[in-house]
Amino acid sequence: MIDTYIQDYVKAGKAVIAAKKLARKLVKPGMLFLEIANKCEAEIINNGCELSFPINMSLNEIAAHYSPPIDDSTKIPEKGLLKIDIGAHFNGYIADSAFTINIDEDPKLQNYVEAAQEALQAAIDLFSPGIKLYELGEVIAEKIINRGLRPITNLGGHELKQHNLHAGPFIPNYKEKMHDQILKLGDAYACEPFATSGMGKVENGKKFYIFRFIKKVKKNMSYEHLAYMNKIENNFGNLPFSPRWIEKENLIPKNELQRTLEFFVSKKIIDKYHILVEKTKEPVAQEEHTIVIDMDGNKIVTTEE
Repeated sequence: MIDTYIQDYVKAGKAVIAAKKLARKLVKPGMLFLEIANKCEAEIINNGCELSFPINMSLNEIAAHYSPPIDDSTKIPEKGLLKIDIGAHFNGYIADSAFTINIDEDPKLQNYVEAAQEALQAAIDLFSPGIKLYELGEVIAEKIINRGLRPITNLGGHELKQHNLHAGPFIPNYKEKMHDQILKLGDAYACEPFATSGMGKVENGKKFYIFRFIKKVKKNMSYEHLAYMNKIENNFGNLPFSPRWIEKENLIPKNELQRTLEFFVSKKIIDKYHILVEKTKEPVAQEEHTIVIDMDGNKIVTTEE
């Protein structure tokens, strides 16, 4: 019998699947990132769920964390690898899934996509109670290396808990025995291999477009800042958010928004997510599914079939 919370993961997963399908239709050279982002995020809401993080639309050597800012004018280029990472939650139970679009179907770049796909499928096939997380990393690395590429070793999958996107245990993208937690019934994880021709590590880029509320601070705060802080916490909890969402809900006046976010970062009220860039600026492909083991031992994943 499927427990209620597992049904919540399934509902969130269906919303993510719908948004992924829409993204595949929308991504064409010349389309605005911002238009795609707004439509895909709206699709989550239209499917009865809430957003668990802003859509990530990361191009080429950017592995993660590019999300269109307010008034973004970036357009889909004629070629390259575009990673789309989408998340939804229902009652706080999160589905997180990503895929890579080879924009002009370049055969060389397709190898990156297929490496990440094969790695993810190998992990899903192995994913079952009693398996250690590093064993998943071992099969992920094997598939990627077999295609002449490298896994990104300082990125990986993560456990999902209610209202918690990164709950603790980490699925490495290579055999790293320190990650020896054992899978069990009821577990939910996002598994996300990254494949590259670079050195297989990412570093923080200079820019950031995603934030997350950390804690309340009351000392040396104006009434105005206290009000803005409470609005951010009440609307987004501890899940990542985009300034676009603040503008859309008119939580903070647009002319004060950037300055307020910078102040909150300085006070450690919110944290910022730098874009993550492959160290040698080589292209990156990503594939990701949320995998849940129900109480009967069945696997539920965010596939589109």
